[in-house]
Amino acid sequence: MKRFTLGFIIGGIICSALTGFAVEYAVTANPFPIRVDGAEKSIEGYNINDSTYFKLRDVADAVGGFTVGFTNNTITISTSQEPSESISTDGAITIYEGQTRDNRLAKEGDIFVKADGTEIVLKKDEVTGVLGYGQGVAPDVGIMDEFGQGDQMTTFPLKPNTKLTTDKYGNDSTGSWTAASAYEVNPLTGEGHWDKEWSVIAMKTRPRTRGTVFGEISEDNNFIWDDDVWVYLACDNGRSILEYVNTHQ
Repeated sequence: MKRFTLGFIIGGIICSALTGFAVEYAVTANPFPIRVDGAEKSIEGYNINDSTYFKLRDVADAVGGFTVGFTNNTITISTSQEPSESISTDGAITIYEGQTRDNRLAKEGDIFVKADGTEIVLKKDEVTGVLGYGQGVAPDVGIMDEFGQGDQMTTFPLKPNTKLTTDKYGNDSTGSWTAASAYEVNPLTGEGHWDKEWSVIAMKTRPRTRGTVFGEISEDNNFIWDDDVWVYLACDNGRSILEYVNTHQ
């Protein structure tokens, strides 16, 4: 794999010393295609003295896994494994993947511990407003649901792609009541959200271009092409299409 040099090109420096910069260095647009995990990406780049430079924020948008900001005259880089300065972890709970719990729905600032020990601070996505979108986790799997009444009352953990039957817990990150809601998990990414949250994600991030073949997967691995429409993979129809494609290859 080719290694790229990532760097900042500060606009003020270029503007104030453009003449000297142009004389000393040969600056050209990056002529090479860029692929991230096999998918071609459009990222503006510059070739300076045989080194390729990209804007760090553009790389963050294309690759994911970290965000770039500018606070108090400081360039900030936050990864999904580190708490963001804007997220309070006061009163946070620690959620362990695969373990049950009986307190509340996941909230922003909670710490999700994956099976491999990776810790992820849950946050709301800036584009969709959905908790945990893009973080690859299903934080509400395992909350204890209730079934029956009185002496016949039983409890069991919520499983992927099943419904919460009672009104025991409250609202999801979109403000929708979770009783009788389906909790759907993307089989490719392991990311889970309530059905109303997936609806918001689909509305705001569904690909704008048509797919080419039945069963095509979108670049973000959240949608699958159903001949004439993109459907999100976590829904019943999306999972059925993926299963059909996988068994008929």
